[in-house]
Formats: sequence, C-alpha cells, structure tokens
Amino acid sequence: MKPSDGQTKRGRTPVVFPSVLLLLLGVLLIGATPVTVRAVPIYESAAASPPGLLGGGPDENLGVVQNQSLGVKFHVSGPVTTGCIGGYFAEFTPGTASEILGAIVRLHGPHDFPDSFALTADDVLGTTRIRISDVSGDFVGNLSLRLTGGWYALVFAATGVRDSNAAVMPGVHTEIEDPLYFFGRTTGAADGFEYLDGGGLDGIRMFVDSAPTVPVPEPSTIILLGSGLAGLGGMAWRRGRN
Repeated sequence: MKPSDGQTKRGRTPVVFPSVLLLLLGVLLIGATPVTVRAVPIYESAAASPPGLLGGGPDENLGVVQNQSLGVKFHVSGPVTTGCIGGYFAEFTPGTASEILGAIVRLHGPHDFPDSFALTADDVLGTTRIRISDVSGDFVGNLSLRLTGGWYALVFAATGVRDSNAAVMPGVHTEIEDPLYFFGRTTGAADGFEYLDGGGLDGIRMFVDSAPTVPVPEPSTIILLGSGLAGLGGMAWRRGRN
C-alpha cells in the first residue's frame, strides 16, 4: 500500500533534523570559543625558552625590586600596533606570587633613558600589570599602543611597597642581535634616581608582541552554551515523541 503524502513527509523529517541540530551546535561552540590571533613579535631581546629555567650566578638572576627596574631599548622602522608586552620571569620568593609594572616609553634616540623612575612622566606611552606566579616562564600583560617609527624603551618595575621584591629575570636565554639593556635605580641624589647601561644583563628575555593574550571564555558564555544545548535537547525529545 502506498503511503499518503502526510506519512511520507513525517517519515523524512527525522532525517533532516540531526543536520539542523549539528549546525546549531556548531554555531554555539564557535560563539563560546575565543578567537586565537597569532601574535607577531615586534621586538625580542632574546629567544623563547621552555618554562622552569633559573640561572645560578649573581648576574644571571637580575631582580625587579623596589629600588631597581630593568629595561631594554628597541627601534621600530614604521607604524606598528602592540598587543602585549612581557618577559621571562620567576618569583622572587619561591611560592609567593607578585605583580610588576610593565611600560613602553618613548625615547629620543638610542642614548636616551626614561624621564622617571616611577614611570609617571609624559614620555610613558602606556603601562600594564603583570602577575608573576608558579614556575619561571614568559609572563605578559596586554597593552595596545600605536607606535610610529623611532626608539622606545621596554621597562619593568616593582609596583610599590607591597611587592618590593617582585620578580627575577634569569639571564639564561640566547640573545637576538645586541640588546641595549639598561637598569634604573634609586639614589640619594636630588633627583632620586638614575639609569645606567645594562652591563651584566646578558641573556634577559623581554618582548613586545602584536596581539593580546587570548582571553578565557567568560562564565556567561559557558552558561549560554549550556542553555542552548539544553534547548536543542528538548526540541529533539519533543520531535521524537511527535
């Protein structure tokens, strides 16, 4: 007996529905997945290294502390937009997390230095907080700036009294070309600080990248995904009963 048109349509519907379900599920998953933007290095003082490295000598573990900052000068040939800055850090006191300040400073040339130790002068283009924890490795802070061609300084300093012993930078990396390292320190002079070329800062890794770090999906996004899946499951159950 030939089935009626109504029976034929009802028989074909379940075949179409799984395709729609998979399509909607894919849309929800894409919405809940952060988009990964490939970071292009704008500047690196030294090559990347695996986590967990520590130096052994006094000149191999330089400190970012209350009375000392570390930095490197770099040059860009044309307009670029930064996404994040960072370096290879380790906890100053093992097992104790801390926070440091990172900044990009405009310089007048390769022999210039920042105008302030606290990174509050007008030559500071932007700052970001970087949290140092767990094993040594690359730690970054997002910082979006539009840089034109010229000289700049990448500087890392302690954030204040609470994090006076903030981080160390192991000098164990392979340098790229000849980094123009420098360090700042407080003094008893009238101006209260000075910057010096970085003798002994060999192998310190500092970098500027073009893209920010990839964000973790927000809880609201995950809840939305769960709600969508629950709704699709209910639709499938009702459709099966019909």
